[in-house]
Amino acid sequence: MRIVYFDIDSLRPDHLGCYGYGRPTSPAIDEIAEQGMRFDRYYCADSPCMPSRHGWITGRFGINNGVVTHGGPASKLHILEQRYGGPDERNQLLQRRLRQHGYDTVCFSNFPTRHCATWFGLGWSEFHSPNLKTGSETADEVNEAVLRWIAANSGRDDFLLYINYWDPHRVYEAPRDWFDRMAAHPSAVDWPDNEAIRGHQDIDGWFTASHLFPQDRPSPTPNMPDAIRNTDDLNRMVTGYDAEIRYTDHHVEQVLDALGNLDDTAVIISADHGEAMGEHGIYGDHVCADECIHRVPLIIKWPGVTPPGSFCDDLLYNVDFSATLIDLVGGEVPEYYDGLSFAEGLALGQCRLHDYLVWGHGLYTLQRAVRTPGHLMIRTYDDFGYRFDPVALYDMGNDPYQTHNLADDEPGILHRMDHYLSEWLHEQRVKPYAIPDPMEVVWQERQTTP
Repeated sequence: MRIVYFDIDSLRPDHLGCYGYGRPTSPAIDEIAEQGMRFDRYYCADSPCMPSRHGWITGRFGINNGVVTHGGPASKLHILEQRYGGPDERNQLLQRRLRQHGYDTVCFSNFPTRHCATWFGLGWSEFHSPNLKTGSETADEVNEAVLRWIAANSGRDDFLLYINYWDPHRVYEAPRDWFDRMAAHPSAVDWPDNEAIRGHQDIDGWFTASHLFPQDRPSPTPNMPDAIRNTDDLNRMVTGYDAEIRYTDHHVEQVLDALGNLDDTAVIISADHGEAMGEHGIYGDHVCADECIHRVPLIIKWPGVTPPGSFCDDLLYNVDFSATLIDLVGGEVPEYYDGLSFAEGLALGQCRLHDYLVWGHGLYTLQRAVRTPGHLMIRTYDDFGYRFDPVALYDMGNDPYQTHNLADDEPGILHRMDHYLSEWLHEQRVKPYAIPDPMEVVWQERQTTP
């Protein structure tokens, strides 16, 4: 079995055709979704990039693997060392686990260089850094290396080919012809409107309507405005983002074509986190624990397992996928994983593992959130000056953009969500591999930094 995993940075599912988007951003991805299963409520357990991907390779929440942010002590993976030799067996990374079950693991990514994420680069059968860039490599540059590898390894089997594309992450700099082609299609975004955008003008901080670029620098690309003043500016920015997705989708198609017959090839498409498009006044980055940041696409085409054109709307974590992948290749899910396998539910589209999810964000804010099928609660421990409410509750069915805080109106629901958070925190603290909460480490560091 060949397994190909496309990890596309900052990819919002609601900007993909297979998730109902109105622009033609993703024909190749949509075709894979037609052949397999689409997951509608799949979330990264921690955001942004660094915590999300370290969750994936360890099968653990950030509170248990030590990574909840991009720098400092709380960005260092917690590995228990044996007295002699290498890491304790309980800490073998996913890529190494798959090798133990007969799969070569081949990685094409600049992520470890981009974020000084040393641990991510360990344990692969092969690790390829596509070029010397550290964050602005294009899908074309990535594919130059990937397609060369595929051509040289056409007879290989039993491998995981992991490909990381950076393009949809801001700044949106797809070649102009891709922007123009996307601009020919009407915008499919109906929020925020001009009234909402006017209300965002006084919000301070990076990536906000009036401060779209740090230090109020001008836009470095014609695909993005200098600021978001009205829906014309918004549509230009969204078109830039959509063009990046279409550009990346084209390169996904190149890889699939190069692989040839896919009857015996599993294809997985996902992301590390999403990208804000006006939620809480943030435009084009990942500032907080909002739905738009933590909800990511997951599409799985697994021969003989996933029914064509199927979907699953159960609540799932990206650390659950780690356990599921080990299960699918015939391995035993390690007992120290926080994630749970949903392999048995793939054939039916029913993967009911969780009544609620808890996720965290530790970069531009310190927040933890609780998600049930109907509601999202966010607790803010440090808002870094963005003036977020200390506690917020949203009805996600009627208010998907999180515009109305119901915390004062729904005390019963708020109490129940708080109970879930307390319950989850207790569960983590009593695990045999529990460590001091790294989010508290970030908070303490903030208090002592001038």
